[in-house]
Amino acid sequence: MKTMTITATTKKPLPAAVFIPEEMLTSQATQEVEKRVRITLLMGQPTMTPCLIPVLHSSSPACVNSPFMVDGECYKLTAMSYGTPYGAVFVDDVDKLDVSVIGKALGTHPLFPNKANIVFVESVDGENLKARVWRRNAGEVPYTAESASVAGTAAMMLGKTRGTSVNLSMHGEDFRVEWDRCREGVSTTGPADMLKHG
Repeated sequence: MKTMTITATTKKPLPAAVFIPEEMLTSQATQEVEKRVRITLLMGQPTMTPCLIPVLHSSSPACVNSPFMVDGECYKLTAMSYGTPYGAVFVDDVDKLDVSVIGKALGTHPLFPNKANIVFVESVDGENLKARVWRRNAGEVPYTAESASVAGTAAMMLGKTRGTSVNLSMHGEDFRVEWDRCREGVSTTGPADMLKHG
């Protein structure tokens, strides 16, 4: 089982001392605080060994940019895990994609014996990505910490970025994914509610 370390920061300074009576704590007030708070999760190194993800793949040591056929279409998929099976697929325009249909077809593909979450990623330039995610038990969701990590890691692995970090936009939220390949692994910074989405 993987463990995560959480570090919290804020986009804008929060007042040093604010007293809010309990009866005034509304979901709107909570959401406003959550918009300002950003957290960093230390995700560790991605699991790339096919039998540990699991993905049925034996032609190379890892399933990187491997062809998956769905309804006569070929999708190049990179499989990995930070505790949950994922596939990352790079596309030309993530906004025009039918994530519900293609995500389900890939996520329930026979090569994923336990099903998988699928992240569709668009490389905007060498420093920025856009992504959408389909989850095996929920369909399309706005974002998750794991999906942001998978999108960023796959981009760095495939040379779609210029370095060891990348900016990512998912459902209007901004993330920063950094990969220290030698030591701590991947760290993902994003909105505090990225933990809520799974």
